[in-house]
Amino acid sequence: MYVWRKDLLSALETLSHAVSDMGASGYLLMSFLIFLSAFPPMIGYGTFQSLSGFTFGFAKGYPISYFSALFGAVACFIISRRYLKKRVQSTMAKYPNLEAVVKAVEKKGFKLFVLIRLSPYPFNLLNVLFAATDIPLSHFALGTALSLIKIGLHVYIGANLTSFAKHVLGGEDDLTESEKRAETVREIVIVIGSILATAVMVYVYFVAKRAVEEVKQESDESQAFLDPIGDDGNGDRDTTTEIEWQWKKLVSLMIGLNGTKVMKMIVWTIGLLD
Repeated sequence: MYVWRKDLLSALETLSHAVSDMGASGYLLMSFLIFLSAFPPMIGYGTFQSLSGFTFGFAKGYPISYFSALFGAVACFIISRRYLKKRVQSTMAKYPNLEAVVKAVEKKGFKLFVLIRLSPYPFNLLNVLFAATDIPLSHFALGTALSLIKIGLHVYIGANLTSFAKHVLGGEDDLTESEKRAETVREIVIVIGSILATAVMVYVYFVAKRAVEEVKQESDESQAFLDPIGDDGNGDRDTTTEIEWQWKKLVSLMIGLNGTKVMKMIVWTIGLLD
């Protein structure tokens, strides 16, 4: 793992030097890489954000990162809604917790959408997932634009590094003062991001539970109207109980993994800079 990361970061550093010497073509290439990272299964979204800051500095790297990610997200959303919506919906139907997220977003709308966007969940996967909801394109674009302000942290960290590889391979004494400040910012982002992700997960659980209960109540009322005699429901698993059980497992897992896998996921999106 150590050798793999060493080679990867050394390659990224070489790419950065090459891009910085390309002039206007370098800006276009970096924009294209960030744009592509908005589409799954492409990886490297956070890495390219930090690389943009490392290559061009914060003043130029931030607008490149911001608008490339925004245009990429909107393009992915439009394509996914046009060609993949039914497939994504059929896939979510197999997983009650994912379907509950859709119900929660459709119930709470724009506010919950922005909260989820601000949390450190996979950027490109959310572009596809939200395409399966009833969120208007205008709300998706505006909410994404607001949430993408956070990428300034990725760009800031990259802009304050003197070397991608040294940040991983070197010790604390090898870091400059600006790199130490960037390291402190990164650690704060990890903690805040982990707390926010868990809080949003818990909030979505309760919103989704209420949404499912409302749908179930409406369904029961319709069934009672069509079938006055009713049904004792023996052998059927309660829908609300199923959703609650699934979300309790997921929330417990998220809380239990905050110190390990969730942290690693957030660190990866910040740019493999731990």
